[in-house]
Amino acid sequence: MRRGSSRRTHNSETNSPTYPNVGSRDNAATRRRIADETLAAIEHGEIQLQGSTYRFRDVVSYSVDNTIFFPPDSLLATWSTSPPASLSTSPAQLELCEGSTLQRAGVLLQELNANAAGDGGSPARIGVLSFASATKPGGGFLSGAQAQEESIARASTLYTSIITPTANQFYQLHKKDRRGGFYSHAMIFSPSVIVLRDDSGAWVPPHQIEVVTSAAVNAGVVRERAGESSSPDVGARIEGVMRERMARILFLFELQGLRNIVLGSFGTGVFRNDVSMIADIWFDLLAEDGARFMHSFDRVVFGIIDKRTAERFKAVFESRIEAQKSTAWGRESSVGTPRTVLRVVE
Repeated sequence: MRRGSSRRTHNSETNSPTYPNVGSRDNAATRRRIADETLAAIEHGEIQLQGSTYRFRDVVSYSVDNTIFFPPDSLLATWSTSPPASLSTSPAQLELCEGSTLQRAGVLLQELNANAAGDGGSPARIGVLSFASATKPGGGFLSGAQAQEESIARASTLYTSIITPTANQFYQLHKKDRRGGFYSHAMIFSPSVIVLRDDSGAWVPPHQIEVVTSAAVNAGVVRERAGESSSPDVGARIEGVMRERMARILFLFELQGLRNIVLGSFGTGVFRNDVSMIADIWFDLLAEDGARFMHSFDRVVFGIIDKRTAERFKAVFESRIEAQKSTAWGRESSVGTPRTVLRVVE
């Protein structure tokens, strides 16, 4: 653990309860039990796993005390006119992976820490985007719901951050005005969130991530309210709002000094945003020539658990990269200089 005084000890005689590894059957009752056990472990401030005691109470306190709420009119609105604090010498490497957010975040952290250990560097920090419910902390994770935000809340200490008075401003804002499904550009930043479980519900050695909580446009609700007759205009408005929100998400990661981040197919599940549109927006912001965030990150991982969605992302990214190459061949100064590197992890 980087912050606080969390410790790992080897002491089989500790008075703390042991939380055995548990597998998760695909049903709400099991997920509810896992959520309850996670909250109990957080309350206790430690877990025992394979003969070791992992203590994290101080890190949770740090996370709670340093949670930040960004209202719609925050400095995040200046993303397009604010130059990056630091630039990488090459464009961010995009990585498209079929897998969950937690799975891909864990793999990325292991790779970065292995490299840091070899170079004598500090432990890695990675940012993770949580696809939030706009009105309910953690979505339906306490009742056994299964979606991206719920999986993160069930497996980590995120919930303790997003139920703070600071974070509550996010939910109260949206309860007062859901903006017809568009929601707002408000966000929460939760530092030092501790991951305690994997996707199956099994306890794992704790590791830390930094989480941005943001709600996508609920495109399904927006279209239903608008009616089919105005769908072209509504579609353009949805895209415009999502582009601004996604840019602010990247700007928040950048402001927090996070060079390695895990994103995904933001808002394409129950909120029914078009997958190709979301992939295009991410590419525009991160990888198109002259993109504002092209040099803001080292690695940007897209963890996408649904195979068909991952395939659509891959098709969009590869098409955009081919278009870049074709354009480059038409400019003498850019011949043979590909600007975007895409790594596909099968």
